[in-house]
Amino acid sequence: MPISSNVVLTTEHLDHVVKHFERFGAFAFDTEGIGQYRGVPAHTQITWLSMATHGMSVAIPMGHERGDRIIGERKEPYETKTGRIQQRTVKIWEPAPEQLRPSQVFSALEPLMFSDRIKVCHNAPFDLGSVAKYYDGNAPSKPWFDTYINSVLVDENRLNGLKPRTKELYGVSYDTESVGRCVEKHPFSTVARYAYMDAKYTWLMYLRERGLCEQYGLQGVLALETDVIETVLEMILAGAPINGSVLAGFGKVLDARLVGIEAEIYRAAGKQFNLNSPKQKAELFYSPKVEGGLGLKPKSLTPGGKKKYKRGEELLVTDFSTDSKSLQPHAKHPVIAGVLKYQKDDKLKSTYVDGVLGVADDPDKPCLVVDGRVHSSFNQMGARTGRWSSNGPNLQNIPSRGEDGKVIRSAYQALPGHKLVIADYGQIELVLLAHFIGFGAMFDGFHNGVDPHTMTASLIFGVPPEEVTKEQRTICKAINFGIVYGAGPSTLSEMAGIGAQAMKGHLSDHRDEFPEIYSYRSHVIETARRQDPPHTRTLLGRMRRLPDLVSYDDELRAAAERQIFNSKIQGSGGDVIKLAMVRLLPLLPEDAELVMTVHDELVVHGPEQQVPQIVSALREAMLGESIQELLRVPLTSDVSVVDTWSAAK
Repeated sequence: MPISSNVVLTTEHLDHVVKHFERFGAFAFDTEGIGQYRGVPAHTQITWLSMATHGMSVAIPMGHERGDRIIGERKEPYETKTGRIQQRTVKIWEPAPEQLRPSQVFSALEPLMFSDRIKVCHNAPFDLGSVAKYYDGNAPSKPWFDTYINSVLVDENRLNGLKPRTKELYGVSYDTESVGRCVEKHPFSTVARYAYMDAKYTWLMYLRERGLCEQYGLQGVLALETDVIETVLEMILAGAPINGSVLAGFGKVLDARLVGIEAEIYRAAGKQFNLNSPKQKAELFYSPKVEGGLGLKPKSLTPGGKKKYKRGEELLVTDFSTDSKSLQPHAKHPVIAGVLKYQKDDKLKSTYVDGVLGVADDPDKPCLVVDGRVHSSFNQMGARTGRWSSNGPNLQNIPSRGEDGKVIRSAYQALPGHKLVIADYGQIELVLLAHFIGFGAMFDGFHNGVDPHTMTASLIFGVPPEEVTKEQRTICKAINFGIVYGAGPSTLSEMAGIGAQAMKGHLSDHRDEFPEIYSYRSHVIETARRQDPPHTRTLLGRMRRLPDLVSYDDELRAAAERQIFNSKIQGSGGDVIKLAMVRLLPLLPEDAELVMTVHDELVVHGPEQQVPQIVSALREAMLGESIQELLRVPLTSDVSVVDTWSAAK
């Protein structure tokens, strides 16, 4: 088959590439992996590596099997989900050209990967982490530049993946077949072009946009996020030790619960329907009672329904959403109450049991436990506020209250002779709120060492702090939560376990006792509204842009007002935890590993004898002078030494 000159197949060509790249101070690279762990850097098998710099872009295959032409077909047996053996037709492809071995490629590239040249990637933790296993676990050395991080910092509201950015900047769409999701299924030349384009446009984006953060006053945040890459690598390569049998047992409990809930739903509905079919649920929930439905008023459209509405087409009941958020207003209806319980438990099983242990014969649900560890993906730019997200599994969304979350966390266990050392910032959102305001009851309470929820309850209920009841503190904890997250009375009343009318009264009292909080909230909103574009900045200068602050649509504008204040506080919390993580790595003893971050919590796994050093490192990283000097309110951190993650909660 004809081979592009940009595809490297020989040691001579590879030597020529290395010599060319050695002439310059920066280069971009990208990796493509295969197998069930293709999305897990610690275990993916790289079969393509592409590189670009001034005047050259190349793709280097290392084990791609499929050639370009179909040369025949054959029949082969396969087992269906029902256990039947059937025959299917399989295409026979010509073999791909002879390629270099990974050992040859990574050996030749070592002088580049471990030089002082800038290594440019789009989603650097994945590519740096994927390469590390070929260098005895060592990721390519700094300096690094992540075009994804840079792009998100410049505009967090757009699509910042490489493909949409390439289309936006250059008008080029080069992956209409989603090649990167499964490169082994595509012809050799197709993958070669795809890999080549990934590196080329990462490099071009770097050249075009590398100075934009400085123009926006974001160079300090970019430097922090670039340093954070090292902490991401630590977590994704180490992985968190996990006891899969705990999750398997929890899966059986959830299965039994789902069967019971399903029966309750059918009894309440008076009929059976497919609980996993949005169409059947919409027909039952939203059809008139005379047609056998429940006659409920739908609250929101599906994505397809929104498109039909914009086109002016007639809407059907099946165009309305049946997700949990859309059903929440009808939560008291017995059928909907059951469906919401079912959806919650089904999501728990799908995410935290099947999503970790895998599902047999389902390639989209592989087992993520390898050698007793699960390697979650941590996205430092996962939320527009700058907070973390994660997947595989989503550790940020494990229920924070109740037994279910406790059981899931109990599966994360220290290895024999080791401990989990877990540190969690105390009330950091309220600390930041008090810091920004700089005076008032909450500010004084923190300086006097009074718990903010207790202090709030003391003022609202007019009792000394030591006489605040558990119920009063719970109510005020919900109120303080609502301040930061913009939650309404109905949500807060549910959290506190009291009536909505009673909660409205407490909120009114809160406004009277803490006028400075509401004045500051108005100040943040109005200041952001006057900016072009409308935005606020976090503690360390990260921007959160919300154009809807000047919308003429009351609903959109109100939502943006809630988000801008939330972003000010939560984004600043993200700044602090990331700075603490960067400070932590050089302080940890050699055998200790940072394995997880969840919200404002850091989880370190290390030998039992090193626990005192780990505790000291965590306290210094999270509360040390250079952290504390950023804030006018004292920070605190709770540190737990445990065998299971759940024991720290």
